[in-house]
Amino acid sequence: MGGGLALGTPLGLPLALLCAALAAGAAAVGAQEKQQLRDQVVEMFDHAYGSYMKHAYPADELMPLSCRGRVRGMEPSRGDVDDALGKFSLTLIDTLDTLVVLNKLDEFEDAVRKVVLDVQLDNDVVVSVFETNIRVLGGLLGGHIMADMLKARGVRLQWYKDELLHLARDLGYRLLPAFNTTSGLPYPRVNLRYGVLSPNSRTGTELDTCTACAGTMILEFAALSRLTQETVFEDAARRALDVLWEKRQKGNDLVGTVINIHSGDWVRRDSGVGAGIDSYYEYLMKAYILLGDDTYLERFNAHYVAIMKYISQPPLLLNVHMHNPTVSIRSWMDSLLAFFPGLQVLRGDLKPAIETHEMLYQVTKQHKFLPEAFTSDFTVYWAQHPLRPEFAESTYFLYKATRDPYYLQVGKSIVESLNAYARVACGFAAVQDVRTGRHEDRMDSFFLAEMFKYLYLLFTEKRDLPLDIDDYIFTTEAHLLPLSLSTARPPCPRNVTVFPRGHAEEEIFTRSCPSAQTLFPSNPTYTRTIRDAHKQLLQPGAERLALFRVEPLEILKSMGLTLLPLGDRSVQLAGIQHQQDASPLGLFSLKFITQLVDSPAGEQQGISPLAVQIISPPFLGRMVLTAGPAQFGMDLTKQEHGVKGSLVRSDPYHACAAITNQEEVRGKMALAQRGECMFAAKARNLQKAGALGAIFIDNAEGSCSKEMVLFQMVGDGSTSDIVIPLVFLFQKEGQVLLDALSQHRNVDVLLGTKPMFVGEEKPDQPLSPSQLHEAVTEAHARMVRSAPDQA
Repeated sequence: MGGGLALGTPLGLPLALLCAALAAGAAAVGAQEKQQLRDQVVEMFDHAYGSYMKHAYPADELMPLSCRGRVRGMEPSRGDVDDALGKFSLTLIDTLDTLVVLNKLDEFEDAVRKVVLDVQLDNDVVVSVFETNIRVLGGLLGGHIMADMLKARGVRLQWYKDELLHLARDLGYRLLPAFNTTSGLPYPRVNLRYGVLSPNSRTGTELDTCTACAGTMILEFAALSRLTQETVFEDAARRALDVLWEKRQKGNDLVGTVINIHSGDWVRRDSGVGAGIDSYYEYLMKAYILLGDDTYLERFNAHYVAIMKYISQPPLLLNVHMHNPTVSIRSWMDSLLAFFPGLQVLRGDLKPAIETHEMLYQVTKQHKFLPEAFTSDFTVYWAQHPLRPEFAESTYFLYKATRDPYYLQVGKSIVESLNAYARVACGFAAVQDVRTGRHEDRMDSFFLAEMFKYLYLLFTEKRDLPLDIDDYIFTTEAHLLPLSLSTARPPCPRNVTVFPRGHAEEEIFTRSCPSAQTLFPSNPTYTRTIRDAHKQLLQPGAERLALFRVEPLEILKSMGLTLLPLGDRSVQLAGIQHQQDASPLGLFSLKFITQLVDSPAGEQQGISPLAVQIISPPFLGRMVLTAGPAQFGMDLTKQEHGVKGSLVRSDPYHACAAITNQEEVRGKMALAQRGECMFAAKARNLQKAGALGAIFIDNAEGSCSKEMVLFQMVGDGSTSDIVIPLVFLFQKEGQVLLDALSQHRNVDVLLGTKPMFVGEEKPDQPLSPSQLHEAVTEAHARMVRSAPDQA
């Protein structure tokens, strides 16, 4: 993700007058060291790009551990992750304009020739509309714009005749069938040859898509329309954005994460700035900057006010329920939100940008990389790191805005971590687990498209670039689109956003360029003052623990309340006497307490544990394992008696390919190992084989629920076709099942929200935290079942 630094001039002025930077000139960290870092970034790029060209081209991506290319259908399926691969030399196309930024003009001309001669788009492959748009269409457009610029200088590419633009137009028409829905929201996938609804397309059955997937089309599609003078692309992307705007929660201007593409109803109502929504906000802001349409600025500003009111808890950004946004619905954040400080720089809101970036930097220093997800007390929630560039992106924009050499040091730490912990013989490998440093055999194309571009720009003086970077805006994949496109077509007169009077107060930078004098009024230590308040976030015993994550029982205790266990395994809330006030507080609302203990009632909490209970002899229910839930598949919270089944180990164990022991799996509870592909892909393979349910076991040696933060399995794209129950066990708990299966012919388990106790009653004693959670959950469930259904 990325974009030019200017927010936009006051309305009515040409976009060519957009602010180029918020501050000019500043003390350098050291000119020689800065140049050395720039040269080091170039060497790293050469290693990554050279490895792809030597070992992988013309494949879509490099497998850096295997030193070979990843070809769709030739390697084990990774599920939805592979939807970015379309047999169109993805990494080469995604890297085109990076070659120009890094001043590798000979390599760029050679790469353009290869794309023109070798790339074919008429492939019988189902691809992600979102990924293909930002990576391939964006890459072709960025490459064309660079080729056109260099040709105009009269030295290079005199043979070039808009071939990349012709390819982009061809691809645009192959993506357009995805928009053929009643709502105008696109299908998440399309077949490059057969479209969506053809009998041969193998897609078109999806019911929903993510907000970012539908809302991250306007820059590329509008650029294509304005370069080809064919309005159909921009019109389709505008219509999708209109639908998302119309479907927002009008009382607070928040949107959800997943939406039904036919009805426009929200499927997932959690609202945040990370995965599933992120680039929707980004593209509203940048569509105004690139296209000059006030509508997009109006919409972005409305959303931004809502984000800062409900989601932003500096330095945290926590998801809320779009219909009840006053309480956070999960206690973890995903790494994709690292782009947001850069977007805040665009708007001129520097203080929260600095705060959130500093928090991310502290997490990064602790774990070497930013984990895919981490909790509000900054422990690892999802340990993977696929070499994402969003943190480097925000670092670059904060440096450009402030000229604070501190951000050069942050960039230096990124360079050092990549070389120390991700570099391998054939490129750079993603990190499977930031805690162990174990690698994964993947190097995504965005690593070359974005990471090296931002790092190079961070350490390079503007005068040394082969182009004026301030004449362009970056797409979410960091492809360069010229601001001059704003004059190629007038704003669409139908695209109008009407706000009620007094809808939102305008702030100082709502409609004008951020000003260095306003942001840093004679105060060179401004950024350091903000950062220093957050440098101790990860220190043991830091006060922020009391500010950002207070345990439910501590909240109750501070209110003078306590929970008393009852004989029927339920709980009662009673008042205790304060030292300064002897009057009892009395009984309290059970619903409020369940919101404290179980987190707020919402669809995407991601932290309520499930139970896997071994019920066959000799265990007879005495062995209960803590399991994590999934956001898809059967909702076990609605199965009063749980789901029972006999265990069987799937073959292959990772379940990323067709199940070979289908006869054994059919009607059984299948065990499969985490890794190699997405959870959703495993679930589909097991469901197709006839499995009654699936238990996924962590592949991180020694992980266990007592030491790890339980997480919720997430499916990318549409998962409405998955109906079997799914749970996740850490490695030590999973080994219990594997050992039981190796020692006993038949092992039966029960999956549910709580274990079923047989025989003797539980003793009347204080409840443990897990029993407390279970009892309150049960009481809340009884209450919900007896209450009228509410939207």
